[in-house]
Amino acid sequence: MSPLFMLGQLWGLCAMALIVISFQCKKPARLCIIQVCACVFFVLHYLFLGLNGDAAAYAGMTQNAVGLLFRGVLALSEKKKALLSPLVLAGLCAVSAVVAILTYPGRLIALLPTVANFACIGCMWTKNSDTIRVTQLMVISPFWIIYNITTLSIAGILTESFNLASIGVYYIRMHREKKKRKL
Repeated sequence: MSPLFMLGQLWGLCAMALIVISFQCKKPARLCIIQVCACVFFVLHYLFLGLNGDAAAYAGMTQNAVGLLFRGVLALSEKKKALLSPLVLAGLCAVSAVVAILTYPGRLIALLPTVANFACIGCMWTKNSDTIRVTQLMVISPFWIIYNITTLSIAGILTESFNLASIGVYYIRMHREKKKRKL
């Protein structure tokens, strides 16, 4: 394994650790800051995987960069409600599409992060936790896992697996609580 590949995996593991830590945050501002830092590490992760020779990894890098922009807009929208306009949503999706076109290496697999990002931007925009969970479960994590397998992103596979497991635990817990209320 090359040093670039190993360094890329190290950046990814740092990003994964931050994502796990972010789920423990009670304050939305702190959660956002930690997830922004995780996005920065994921950008570095996919950059180094790309530098190692897999051009498809640049799709993950650029979509994580768009994720940084998106999280910044969401954070700022708490104070500037005008940022929640459909025009801003369309602009973020347009940026995501443009970077997908600019980094497209000719392999369809490289489009999965873009589709996942569209789904993420759309569901997060609703600020509806049920919509976010279902979209994560049905689109975002599965698309990222498939992409991460092809780019050999160990941290990406583990992070999305953790996300899926976390959502699964939530639904099991809710189902049990619902059963208890019926008794």
